[in-house]
Amino acid sequence: MTVQLFIEKFIRSKSRLNDSILRWTNFSAIQLRYIIDFYEMFEEIAFDQVLRVYIKKELAEEAFNPQDRKRIIEAFCRATFEENKITEKLKSIDIWIAMLKRLIVRILNANISLDVPLQIYLERTDLWSNGINYEDLAMFEVEDIILLQHTYVILTGLENKKKAANQSQQPEIKSKVQTGEGLRKKVNTWYTQTATATTSTKEIRGKKTSGNKGHS
Repeated sequence: MTVQLFIEKFIRSKSRLNDSILRWTNFSAIQLRYIIDFYEMFEEIAFDQVLRVYIKKELAEEAFNPQDRKRIIEAFCRATFEENKITEKLKSIDIWIAMLKRLIVRILNANISLDVPLQIYLERTDLWSNGINYEDLAMFEVEDIILLQHTYVILTGLENKKKAANQSQQPEIKSKVQTGEGLRKKVNTWYTQTATATTSTKEIRGKKTSGNKGHS
């Protein structure tokens, strides 16, 4: 069922609906089962385009010294996607980055206490996507000294970690390309040398044959 069909079938009073919703065909044609994914995607875009610039001072990296930031990020990584016993669905760093963005948009944008353990919010299934359930979330536990206040620091730490991993793969890819080019050059050189040698052999044989005919 599409968004448009749902509205037409189940929402009798459309006085509170913006008319542009149905006129926006790209949106109204979305299947209803994908609407949550669509909403979550918009949350992540909203964070990147708007909220990141206006992050609260008490959440910003400058609120913590470098040693504390490093300790918090490393402890979080060890307890979560780097944990061996964790489910495969949670071993992707991208899953955690997306979840932390949604957490900031939904929770930290409100006026709430920041000195509570982050683990409390990590256990909420509504902040996760890709079918993450309670059983999956029970497979890790972040220590209580890591607080809600550390969310943005952890997010930027994971983003930097991902960026560093991507950059480290670039030389390897480049090396493979160069190795491939080197092999092609060797093959071309071998082919040229072989072709030259074959031509020379034919010329020598031709001369010998001509010489033999002359003697006869």
